[in-house]
Amino acid sequence: MELPAPGLGSPTPSYQEELSASQLGAIYSACLLSGPLLLAFTLLDRALVPEDWLPLLAVRAVAALSLAGCARATARPGAAPLPLAAAATAIIAGTVEAALMQTGGAASPYLYSILVVQAGVSTLLPLRTWQAVLLNAEVLVIALGPFALRPPPREHYMTLIIACSYLGTMTVVSIVGASAQERVRRREHQARAEFARHFGLLNLGTLAGGLAHELSNPLNALVLQVELLAREPESGSKRLEKLRGSLERMRNILEAMRGGARLSAGERRLVDLAREADLAFTLLESKLRNRAVRDYGEVPPVYCQPTLLGQVLVNLLANAADAVAGMEQPKVALRLRRDGQLALVEVEDNGPGVPEELRAKIFQPFFSTKGDQGNGLGLWISSEIVRVHGGTLTVHEGSWGGALFRVALPIDARTLEAQESREAPPPPGS
Repeated sequence: MELPAPGLGSPTPSYQEELSASQLGAIYSACLLSGPLLLAFTLLDRALVPEDWLPLLAVRAVAALSLAGCARATARPGAAPLPLAAAATAIIAGTVEAALMQTGGAASPYLYSILVVQAGVSTLLPLRTWQAVLLNAEVLVIALGPFALRPPPREHYMTLIIACSYLGTMTVVSIVGASAQERVRRREHQARAEFARHFGLLNLGTLAGGLAHELSNPLNALVLQVELLAREPESGSKRLEKLRGSLERMRNILEAMRGGARLSAGERRLVDLAREADLAFTLLESKLRNRAVRDYGEVPPVYCQPTLLGQVLVNLLANAADAVAGMEQPKVALRLRRDGQLALVEVEDNGPGVPEELRAKIFQPFFSTKGDQGNGLGLWISSEIVRVHGGTLTVHEGSWGGALFRVALPIDARTLEAQESREAPPPPGS
């Protein structure tokens, strides 16, 4: 069953985006695991073919380095999971096949080790059904192709037929298993998307309820200035600036409200974190007035979906405002800074904080420290949004003794390239 497209009402990333992120992480782990394992089998090579183990060691070393390159490639912006998975699978299967042909062909003990490659593909990588078909077909071609080109002696035919039956059985099991796992992942994604949609509607209702309050102050100020202008027409120039200020305030509130009301994810683009932080702050200014400070450092634009990022910021600021409600000297801080290749957004308060034993649970669905006043979805959805953007959402003890929530987002390579091109000196003679 296909899920709704991102623009049809779900504020969470699409199934394909979630799957791609999971696949890249799995490929990274699988490559780092496979390299040392390939090298470890050098001991078996030395026992089976003492005269040829050094050439095989060289092959295994090249394969391990190539897998390390594949692992590193998963961190590149725009990395495609399937080509990387196909490359890693070819490297592993090709290395096993080289050892197999060098240690006796159809009589080699490595003949059945191809099953391990198939098992690794099906268990370590979250695959769609057609991807499982492609990768298993790739393994079979690499494993059986040399025997088709150069048939083994007749006395090894039965051994090869038995091995082919095992490989075929494992192929069927891998594909059926991938199909079953994909159905489970799709149902889980659909459930998360539905929860997120309902949470978005709850947020929208909260924001709509607060919109009248947010607009009331500048609207009252606007009415007052118009009344004064009617009484004192000669004071028009003095009143005009105040009228403009009230209208600008109302425009900012409506713009922020419109951004928060969009439930579709939209396209990713370069986003100014300071602007998104200001819009989120504007939506909650009535809660944060006289208790919040903003401290923005130099942070390059981040490549993300602005609506989803805004939802995360609104949720964190709303939680901070709730945490300090009723305190004599409430304090909330919204900070932006850069840490190496990461852009950090921090929301800190001087409320009761989050006990250390609850910090691992607070990002789980339906877990809330607010009792009946919380639905336990806000931080979970926020953490999922940040995760799919390649970042992390963590909670720490703040310098004021309360909670400090930190969003860490990777600074996209395209941002750095654009920034470097702007900062580069003009060529001579320009």
